[in-house]
Amino acid sequence: MATPMDAGMNDAGAGTATNGTGSPDASQGTAPQQTRLSSRGFMGGPHRHGQSAYRGPQAKPKDRWVHRTRGRIAGSPTLAFDGSILIGSLDRTFSAIGPDGSLRWRYVAPDRFYSSAAVAVDGTIYIGNDDGHLYAFSARGEVRWKVSLGAAVGSSPLVGEDGTIYATADGLYALAPTGHIRWHVPTSAPLRTSPTLHPSGLVLVGTTDGKLLAVGLDGEKRWTAGAGASMDSSASVAPDGTIYLGNDLGHLMAFDATGKRRWRFDAGDDIRSTPAIAPDGTIVFGSDDRFVYALAPDGSLRWKTETRGRVRASAVVDADGRIYIGSQDDHVYALASDGTVLWRRDLGEDIDSSATLGDDGTLYLGSDGGAVHALR
Repeated sequence: MATPMDAGMNDAGAGTATNGTGSPDASQGTAPQQTRLSSRGFMGGPHRHGQSAYRGPQAKPKDRWVHRTRGRIAGSPTLAFDGSILIGSLDRTFSAIGPDGSLRWRYVAPDRFYSSAAVAVDGTIYIGNDDGHLYAFSARGEVRWKVSLGAAVGSSPLVGEDGTIYATADGLYALAPTGHIRWHVPTSAPLRTSPTLHPSGLVLVGTTDGKLLAVGLDGEKRWTAGAGASMDSSASVAPDGTIYLGNDLGHLMAFDATGKRRWRFDAGDDIRSTPAIAPDGTIVFGSDDRFVYALAPDGSLRWKTETRGRVRASAVVDADGRIYIGSQDDHVYALASDGTVLWRRDLGEDIDSSATLGDDGTLYLGSDGGAVHALR
């Protein structure tokens, strides 16, 4: 059942988000022109393919601005339709930052935000918190509802075309836009991966007991496939329906829509990042062995590029095929489609947050030092 709006406290008291002056924020940006609106979220939305329609920085960028929180940023920035950059922090805050770096509003929750936000086409914002709730916010930062999901909600929710919200905690949930729980598929242990939609009408999630679980939009289990080990990597889906995901043994796997495994590639260590899929079908992911890998759709290695730290951030691929990805060596990298390093930028802090591109080419990402960087 949905719970009342007054849970959690923010800077102005319960239920009211504030801007940097402590007053309700009435300044809202203009939504960018879109030919077709679709929901937004981690790795680009429901299929988690990591592709952007925008072009990122070609040359080594500078900071346009830096917004600092007081805790590590594990989630990834999400761009709202009003131009806000949405980010959660382990300092328990969830913030909307304007394109100029100004704070539009901030909400303080009872526990940490590991989750990235998802934004529906009507502007409603959804994000999970370690207090065990999924929250729904208006574009102005007002809490519309929060629902208990039985365990910490550290993964990123997604919004389907019909407005259904899918989230993971002590299993897989589907919720109506009102917060009503439509169905719940429990799992043997809490889930750490985010749900992914398959075009055949499946919701996909990796489990901690080493299974890829496929559930129909009606909440009925369709199939499970063995994935060999626990998973922190969420699934991504290619245009042809192939499913890619990694596990904690360093295996990147490809499955078809029935759960049959097509191939397995062995990296040198855990794969915690979600695979990105370039327009030509190349699968790009990072590993704890410090490499960024690129595989052909048949699972063969196209290239690998070494960083100096574990790569747990997921990649974003821009409209020209350039790849942007952070590493725990404190650098964000821009790679050409052949793996050549175009530039790398030292942020002075480990980077586990996956980058997001704005329509003006600005690259947004968080760092373990609690900073949100806007690079251009």
